[in-house]
Amino acid sequence: MSEYRKQATFLRKMVMHEDTPENRALCERMAHVEHCERCTQCACRLVGLIALLGLAGLGYSAVLLPEFFDSSTHFIVRLCSALGLGSAVCFAAFLALWFSYRRAANRLHAQCRVIISQVWSKHFPTPPAPAPVIQDEAAMRVEVLRRTVEQMPEPDLRKAG
Repeated sequence: MSEYRKQATFLRKMVMHEDTPENRALCERMAHVEHCERCTQCACRLVGLIALLGLAGLGYSAVLLPEFFDSSTHFIVRLCSALGLGSAVCFAAFLALWFSYRRAANRLHAQCRVIISQVWSKHFPTPPAPAPVIQDEAAMRVEVLRRTVEQMPEPDLRKAG
């Protein structure tokens, strides 16, 4: 199992911790998108393999057919060319479809993370922030002296003279 599938399974389990209709619908959408993603991935592999077979057929034709470089085209050359070109076009289309399903799956995973963070914050509220710790004793003394001086009354210089 790939790391991506492990993370998707973990997200699905965390979302279903709170069993609501919205969470069930989200998990069903995730399962559907991931299934479609796996299907298009398999289609990409199959079409890529067919394209490689077409290219291999062209390579063998170049080596084994003596009239390959002549102006006349042999049936096997045309067949392998059509097979390779059609497979390459289908591969590009399936690859674009796979990327769109991956983008949709990533959006659903982001929604799952939002739901998980909401559930987490509801069950485990954040503790109050700790008081700041002053590490430097000299800085603390300076701060205490500054506050003491600020609190002292102003001297009245008129009485002195």
